[in-house]
Amino acid sequence: MKKLILIVLLLPLLAVGSEFSSQKAKKVDSYLKKISLKKKSVIMKSVTFTEAELNSYLNIIYSRRYAPEVKYLKLDLKKENFVSGNMKVLLKGEKYEKLPSFLKDFEIDFEGKIECNRYRMRYNFEKIKINGTTFSPEILDEAFFAAQKNYKIKKSIFDWFRLLPGIKNIKTENKKITFYY
Repeated sequence: MKKLILIVLLLPLLAVGSEFSSQKAKKVDSYLKKISLKKKSVIMKSVTFTEAELNSYLNIIYSRRYAPEVKYLKLDLKKENFVSGNMKVLLKGEKYEKLPSFLKDFEIDFEGKIECNRYRMRYNFEKIKINGTTFSPEILDEAFFAAQKNYKIKKSIFDWFRLLPGIKNIKTENKKITFYY
């Protein structure tokens, strides 16, 4: 009976763990590394990945390397670069000790559109929910700006940033993303 209870309790955890595939993550990572090493060419090429492959890459490889505060990220890719998603963030350690505890562990649901221009991209937020409460992206951006009072260069949630090395453009369709290089 104890084993049955343990299995029932662990089933939801096993389902979450199997949502992402290390094989799919490695496929995306390997291809992006190859693109970054290629010399620029006149002919634009492209590679398309599924939503599952991208989400596996973001959760298993990218966030662990570059954004360890992100514990979970799932994107829903739609037509014409519209992307919605869910992200779980946990801010811990000395860097975040001055933050109030309610700001250290939160979940964000978002909707918006990817924009690309001249080897750069940004995510244009249309809707944001933090722990189930809806916020105006513009008001959140103002609060973010105000919180950076001691910074020389202030950032915005709408800032443009450089695409990964070698990538020139990104397009999404239903459940697919295409990288142009």
